[in-house]
Amino acid sequence: MPGITISSAYGAGGGIVAPRVAERLGFAMLDRAISARVAHELDVSVEEAAEGERKLSFADRFFRNLAPLADTISGGSAIAAADGAAAEEFRTEADKIMREALTDGAVILGRGGAAALHDRTDVLRIRLYGTAEERIKAAEKFGEGGVTPEQAEANLEKVDAARAKYVQHLYCRDIDDPALYHLQLNTPLLELDQCVAMIIDAYRAFSGTPGSEERPTYAPDAD
Repeated sequence: MPGITISSAYGAGGGIVAPRVAERLGFAMLDRAISARVAHELDVSVEEAAEGERKLSFADRFFRNLAPLADTISGGSAIAAADGAAAEEFRTEADKIMREALTDGAVILGRGGAAALHDRTDVLRIRLYGTAEERIKAAEKFGEGGVTPEQAEANLEKVDAARAKYVQHLYCRDIDDPALYHLQLNTPLLELDQCVAMIIDAYRAFSGTPGSEERPTYAPDAD
């Protein structure tokens, strides 16, 4: 099987779990690099690539707002068509990068991977989640050190909303739709090594690949 997509809610540890899974499997790791490559190919900023839409100039916004006033019948549909074409542009480029990476095996973190590759029966799709309260507490545990609970709460709302918007905008899918995933893990209730081991075991069972190494017994740190 070519690889795994991992969708992670804020504070659910995707940024640590995904690279460890990729390393254990000997797969390439794709995350923010996807946005960087899309930005290069489409000649846009990395921020625009990460959001899946071009930022309009002042003039573009001005004339775009005039369109519905000039033609109330066709103006709205014209704007919608332009938005759809822009989304298609970003979606096509991101999909190409992900599918090319799967040729030699890849773990894809975020970037709507589950929705983009939903048609692939050889890609395992994982969702890392948890309640808002659990994820706020887990933010430091999963590599978000230095944030206060208040900052973590603000980050959670902002990051979750941005990730959901990206998937909805480019793929018209709900990021929390369970039909997008083969397996969902409530990671704040687990240790990182447990999450990694579960995903590795799921990958091997899903792909029919025997373990190439004996999985070490998990033992929490003494401290």
